[in-house]
Amino acid sequence: MDAFGHVNNVVYLRYLQEARVDMLFVHAARHGAEDLASGVVVSRHELACAAPLQFRPWPVRVETWVREVRPASFTLGYEIVDVDPVTGGRTVYVVATSTLVPYDLDSARPRRVNDAERAVLEAYIEPDSPAPRGPAASSEQEAPTEAADDPPAFVYPCSVRFDDLDSYGHVNNVTFAEYLQEARIDFAHRHLADVGDLSAGSVVAHQALDYVAPVPFRTEPLIVEGRVTRVGQSSFDIGYEIGADGVVVARGSATLVGWNMADGAARVWETEERNALNKLRGAAA
Repeated sequence: MDAFGHVNNVVYLRYLQEARVDMLFVHAARHGAEDLASGVVVSRHELACAAPLQFRPWPVRVETWVREVRPASFTLGYEIVDVDPVTGGRTVYVVATSTLVPYDLDSARPRRVNDAERAVLEAYIEPDSPAPRGPAASSEQEAPTEAADDPPAFVYPCSVRFDDLDSYGHVNNVTFAEYLQEARIDFAHRHLADVGDLSAGSVVAHQALDYVAPVPFRTEPLIVEGRVTRVGQSSFDIGYEIGADGVVVARGSATLVGWNMADGAARVWETEERNALNKLRGAAA
C-alpha cells in the first residue's frame, strides 16, 4: 500500500511479473516452449491505472495474453481486474503491456523467437485486446502550456542495492520503476513541499519504461535525471533518463494526476500549483 491506502504503482509491475513468470515458465514450458523460461528480458513496459485498488484479504485477478509476435520479440497484454462471479461485470484497475526479447544467457545477446516458441505464443494471441493509454492524450479538460525547448532537470543519485538484482545478475525491470519513484519523491520534497497539496496530493495514472542496457551490481550510484515535460489542468508529465557512467540505461515517463485525499477523487490544480509546475518546466506561468 502507498500513502493513500492504495496498491502502489510499482507493486502493479510486481503483479505483472508474477503473472508473466507463471505464463512463460509454467504454461509455455508445458507446451514445448521451455527455452522462454531460460532467458527473456523486458525491453519496455507501459501501464495505465484505471481505478485505485485498496487492501482486501482476497486476491485480484491478472489476465495475460499475447498482443503481437515479431521475429525477435513479443508483446504481452495484461489487465488487473475483478470479475463478478454472478454478473460477469468487470472492474479494471490496470491495463498494461510488456515487450519481451528472448535472450541467450551464454552469449549475453538477444536471439530470435524460434518456431516452437512462436507456435505456443500465437495460441494466446489477441491482437485487438485492450491497451494502455495515457490520460492526458484523451482528456478534454487538459490545456497544456508552451515550455522552453530544454526544461530544467532535477537529478537524483540512486544506489543499486544487492537485492535489486534478478536471477540474471542484472537490476530487475521492476526495480527501475522503484528508482523513478525514489527520484520523484525526492523531487516533490525539494521543489513542491510548500506548494499547496502537490507534494502529497498526486497519483501516478500512467507510466512507461524503456530498457536500453542491462545494469549489473555496481557500487557507484545510477543517476536519475527527470524533467517536467507537460502541465495540464489536472495532471503533469515527467520524463526520465537513468544513466550509468554517462551512458543511458533506461528511459521513462509518468503522468501524475491531482488527487483529493479526502474524497478519493481527481482534482484540478490550484493556480499556485500550476504556476509552480510551469516554473519547473521552464514555461511562462
